[in-house]
Amino acid sequence: MIGKQQIIVIGLGIFGETIARELTRLGHDVLGLDSDEQRVERLAEDITHAVIADVTDENSLIELNAGSYDAAVVAIGRNVEATMLATMQLRELGVKKVWAKALTNQHHRILERLGATRVIGPEYEMGVRISQELNYPMVHDYLSLDDDYFVVDFYTTEELVDKTIAELIDGAPVEALVLKRLQEAHPHPDHTWTIRHGDRLVLGGHLDDLRELVDRL
Repeated sequence: MIGKQQIIVIGLGIFGETIARELTRLGHDVLGLDSDEQRVERLAEDITHAVIADVTDENSLIELNAGSYDAAVVAIGRNVEATMLATMQLRELGVKKVWAKALTNQHHRILERLGATRVIGPEYEMGVRISQELNYPMVHDYLSLDDDYFVVDFYTTEELVDKTIAELIDGAPVEALVLKRLQEAHPHPDHTWTIRHGDRLVLGGHLDDLRELVDRL
């Protein structure tokens, strides 16, 4: 776990507000910025600092000493130009980690060129996640570690009960990382273990191999 950080969240709509609240709950110092007075007032008592500011004005970020912060999240809603200006200015002021919300693929590419260290497409990412869960209802969650390697957490179905992990994997080039049983997690379970009702299994492997395996289950 990383230590306490100072983080700016620009744009306090639903997306930005959620990030600001959660970062505060996790123990970080959070400065929330928005040009909407009502949004700022709503968060004033719940995060470290909430300030009314026009972030398209570079002087605003300079006056707030934005360059001294560890990271920033640009979560502005529909104002594409404001997102780009804020991203560029934060990078110029020396903020090392700038995560920015993109609205379109073109916006995504521009933000990357402006120096955003990570570009977030919340609607796109959620759409992909929901599609995967509808397509693979046994999948509880998944994580992409790079372009092709995934970790998948899935529920074992009735058809898998009483089979061993080896029988489930059936020679596929994937790795059993964790078996979750009741309230306990068993790292790197032996492949001779028998699957029980309610077990969850975390597997790691390349996307095509995992898809082929899950399609067989």
